Amino acid sequence: MQKNHSLYQSFQQAFEQHYEPLCQYAFTLVKENAACEDIVQEIFLRVWEKKQDLVGTEALRYYLYTATRNNCLTYIEKSKKSVVTPLNGHEAAGEDTLRLREEAQKPETDFDTLLAEALQLLPPKCREVFVLSRVNKLTYQQIAETLQISVKTVENQMGKALKILRGFIRGKQLPAMAVLLLLAFMFSGA
Repeated sequence: MQKNHSLYQSFQQAFEQHYEPLCQYAFTLVKENAACEDIVQEIFLRVWEKKQDLVGTEALRYYLYTATRNNCLTYIEKSKKSVVTPLNGHEAAGEDTLRLREEAQKPETDFDTLLAEALQLLPPKCREVFVLSRVNKLTYQQIAETLQISVKTVENQMGKALKILRGFIRGKQLPAMAVLLLLAFMFSGA
């Protein structure tokens, strides 16, 4: 009984530690919040049902990121085959459309919005490597193992990402604080 309680506490701790970063990682691939949450929740369910031996080990982290990536890619493939286009909340008409256009044209200084815009400039693989490094705080070696690529490829992708993001910052007329926040994020953990 004590072992099951300890296992559950370890599982709960792993869930609390990894759930949000995994959802953020999944979002870089899938771009749908609800789908990302479903994917990550299914992975944790699978861990609880079939992979309890991973709970409390360093291998769990690698498994979670690899499974998230694979499940996201599967989801993307399935959604490409789907004829139904999901609603994205931008189906407004009339005045709402004009309001949305006006809001889109306002200068944006919100850090999260700027960061999302900057990340969208990155090619998919490059973005994936960058997010794993800067958001999920994985080492280059861990990223290489998770994505099954070489460390040198990870280094090249990070260099490419930083170059593109530097160009984004230069091209924007941003307030000094926004530039500092973006730079701090880009180079944290470098």
